[in-house]
Amino acid sequence: MALTTHSGKAGGSAAPAQRAPAVAPAGTGARRRERRRQETRAEILSTARQILIEQGADHLTVREIARRTEFTPSALYRYFEGGRQEILLDITRGSLEVLDAHLARLRTSPSPAERIVAMGAAYLRFARTHPQEEKLLFDSVTAMQPLDLLQQPDESFLAPTGVLHLLESALREGIADGTFRIAEKDLMFVILGTWVFVHGLAVVERLHEQRGRASGDRARGLIRAYVNGLGTDWAIAQRSGGTA
Repeated sequence: MALTTHSGKAGGSAAPAQRAPAVAPAGTGARRRERRRQETRAEILSTARQILIEQGADHLTVREIARRTEFTPSALYRYFEGGRQEILLDITRGSLEVLDAHLARLRTSPSPAERIVAMGAAYLRFARTHPQEEKLLFDSVTAMQPLDLLQQPDESFLAPTGVLHLLESALREGIADGTFRIAEKDLMFVILGTWVFVHGLAVVERLHEQRGRASGDRARGLIRAYVNGLGTDWAIAQRSGGTA
């Protein structure tokens, strides 16, 4: 009677030796899970960015992101424990990295005032060449709850690689040499106010372009006038004017 080998064929010869199953290197499974987790986070962020672009921050909810990505809302929190606010922070950081790369090409100037003017002009160019990123950056920050901003007292989340730190450095240098008259307690207010001012100019430029009118150098001139104003007693003037 013929014997049946492990190969499934009839015969009298012994079955070939079986190879032991390959053992994955230690940590391979963990690395694979982490890679899959990062890929899922990237997919969620991409969907959230698309919602911001298409519908604005008011429509960015965990439920809407979950609907588009075919997750349950509770499953989404496994990837973003902070929910909507953590997603907004990550979108902000991503857009700031694009802006960082754009500003990295700036030529340095010995004058702190000129550096700020150049940064403002570079931001306007960024807004023209990366309109979606610029909109995402501003919309994601302004959509955050006040509590989230208070939990980041130094606003470091706004400058992961130094965008606003460049502005802070120029302002501090100008304060030290007498170019600017800014109290320490007002410094972050001025930093964020400068960003909002230049962003507003970017919006005005966009409106002009939509109507077929070029802004020319007027926006840069307004930035220079604003920066020059930081050398005045603007805070004292504001208080003496009786404004709350």
